Amino acid sequence: MFLLTSMFYSCNKNSDEIIQDQNLINGNEVLLIPTTATLVDEKSVVQSEDSEVVEAEEYSKLLASAINGKEVRKFLKDEANKKFDGDFDILVSKVLDSKIGKVSFKEKLEQSSPFGASKGKEVFEKAMKNPKLNISVPIQIEKWNESKQQLLVAVGVGTIDGETKFLKAFDSKGREYLIDANIEPNVPVIVVGNNERMDYQKDATENEKSVRVSGRAERLAVVFCPRVSAIESWFLGAPDLRFDVVVYNDASSGAWQAATKNVYFSTRQQAEVGKETNIRLFYWCFDSNHGPDYYIQSWEIDDKGTTQKFTVGVTAGLTSEGTTASGSASYELTYKEEDEKLAGELIHYTSPSPYVIQDDLISFYVDNVE
Repeated sequence: MFLLTSMFYSCNKNSDEIIQDQNLINGNEVLLIPTTATLVDEKSVVQSEDSEVVEAEEYSKLLASAINGKEVRKFLKDEANKKFDGDFDILVSKVLDSKIGKVSFKEKLEQSSPFGASKGKEVFEKAMKNPKLNISVPIQIEKWNESKQQLLVAVGVGTIDGETKFLKAFDSKGREYLIDANIEPNVPVIVVGNNERMDYQKDATENEKSVRVSGRAERLAVVFCPRVSAIESWFLGAPDLRFDVVVYNDASSGAWQAATKNVYFSTRQQAEVGKETNIRLFYWCFDSNHGPDYYIQSWEIDDKGTTQKFTVGVTAGLTSEGTTASGSASYELTYKEEDEKLAGELIHYTSPSPYVIQDDLISFYVDNVE
């Protein structure tokens, strides 16, 4: 009866209990598996036909195989903590030759392939056709004890923010999991995806004009996103924002883009509580060339999909006597299909300072300073 009871129990374990059984690894190491993850049979999962996704999945399996090495885990955590682009990201092309012991990161991963270094090299080279290939630890990296804990490696390439329901993930033994894409995991996870901040140091040129008070700068002062998960899925890390500013230019009877500025949060938590940016958008000296209004538009940038267009309008400028001239102009802003259009507003030169622009996903302050 005892044997029958044991057999019945083992056959009726739920998936969570099965996963907990898998947590124990040789020695003192454990595999951290989110409660939102399910162990699956690879044959039961729909396979992508997109070559970039397939290559990213193979690369993720290769990286997962290397996770059983403490030195590899330490390397990944150290590199992610450098936050070269402000988030816990590692652009793979930047660390190919970085040393782990006596061999390079690239060689270390190639050698970890269960099918031999030659196959590992093939997988690595195919994945590197993607210049944005990125490794990140987007959540709870501070809780990762890399000396004792292995993590799942999830695939973020090919996902659509807000639409993808599950991410494929792999452990060091080659087993496959599905992780809920909409619920933030309770433990850290490594994600292989596309870097969204490759151009993070390349703000658009800034026109030396100003608005609202003659000779002063218009400044983006504070930004926060109270509902981070609504604009950026957990596996993409901290949200990436862009602010476009358009003003009237009477000299050409049109409008021009006065500034494009990016705001990068270091953590999702920082986005929720807010960040002081002190970003000078542009300067304005009142004359007949400038309008009394400017338009500011915010976006959450995913940099995926086809290019879209969005037209904004601004009003004509002031005369040298300070009276308002008639006329208006429009300007066409561009963004990508999967970028999220957030709050935007036309700001008049008599608006109070600071001035708050917000919707239910973002809130930011602009003010006029010397």
